[in-house]
Amino acid sequence: MWACSDCTMRLRRLAEMWAAPEGCLWEQLQVARHIAEVHPEEVPPPHPADCELCPSYARHDADDPARVWAEHRTRDLFMPPEVARLL
Repeated sequence: MWACSDCTMRLRRLAEMWAAPEGCLWEQLQVARHIAEVHPEEVPPPHPADCELCPSYARHDADDPARVWAEHRTRDLFMPPEVARLL
């Protein structure tokens, strides 16, 4: 994943937009989606013990063709947990 040029490009764009007035939500989502789709082996395991959202996502995992739960967990790779676990 960290050697992937697409990851590098998306992470750089996220870093550039981090302090932008309009925020960086779109860039966060793009990085998470890319990792979940292209690097599924890098998606962290669920963190239900300290995450309010994981239990809910787990209940709907079979109905999650867009991999929203995987994207949620992936955000832990590049965002602080208190921010990553908001979505």
